[in-house]
Amino acid sequence: MILNEDEVQRLVSLAQEGDQDAFGQLYDIFSQRIYNFLFGRVRHKETAEDLLHTIFLKAWANLDKYKQRVNVKFSTWLFQIANYTLIDYWRTRKETVELEKIDNLVRFSNSTEFEDYQFLTTALSSLPLDYQTVLELRFKQDLSVAETAKIMKKSEVGIRVLQHRAIKLLRKALDKLKI
Repeated sequence: MILNEDEVQRLVSLAQEGDQDAFGQLYDIFSQRIYNFLFGRVRHKETAEDLLHTIFLKAWANLDKYKQRVNVKFSTWLFQIANYTLIDYWRTRKETVELEKIDNLVRFSNSTEFEDYQFLTTALSSLPLDYQTVLELRFKQDLSVAETAKIMKKSEVGIRVLQHRAIKLLRKALDKLKI
């Protein structure tokens, strides 16, 4: 379901007045995009689902703080919450490897795509967190420079510089891995 920004803002206004159905519609509209962003970063279904739940709980609890402004989309506000929730997750995360992940990797390693995929994911995971985030938002989530800047609380010029540096470092990382 795709709505224009005016329709989204109408739903936000209703949700701010306590209309749970309106907030449920906002969830339906944005949950898949936010989930894709999360899954791309954590690469674990249950963790991405838990984080998604946390993000929408935070959004509901703080909906009164969201202010409708010209050229600021509601989705940008949600992605800001998602980005900070991810940062909190990475700060408190303890490294574990699950048996399911190993089993999936063994099955995937038999496919012809594995080698290229492995290089890319290894190279991406070697980048600093800000670089990973800017690449995810700009290219996987297809957000504009302006939206990415608002989510990451940086200037548009800062995002362009960060993106350029991230791509440059990603190329170097890929070159090292393919030797």
